[in-house]
Amino acid sequence: MDHDLGHVFDQAEVVRERRPAKMVTALRTDMDIQAEIEAAAVARGVGASTLMRQIIEEWVAAHRGSVAPDQLGELVWHLDAARRAAASLARPAS
Repeated sequence: MDHDLGHVFDQAEVVRERRPAKMVTALRTDMDIQAEIEAAAVARGVGASTLMRQIIEEWVAAHRGSVAPDQLGELVWHLDAARRAAASLARPAS
């Protein structure tokens, strides 16, 4: 038997696909959440870090281009609503 594949490799074209650069990020989660993530990852046949990366990538894609919430404005709105509710409760019933 002739197992020489040299002729195949001589004709082959090397195609290198450029992949985006990756970085490692630490993510602190509660142990019970981590256990759920690991179980979900096993059910999907992927690693836990792969599943977390997929979830984050999907979230980023879904929110790309949307305006970031004004957290300070939301806080002021909620505090004002709480102040108005407290003032309303403090008034004697008519």
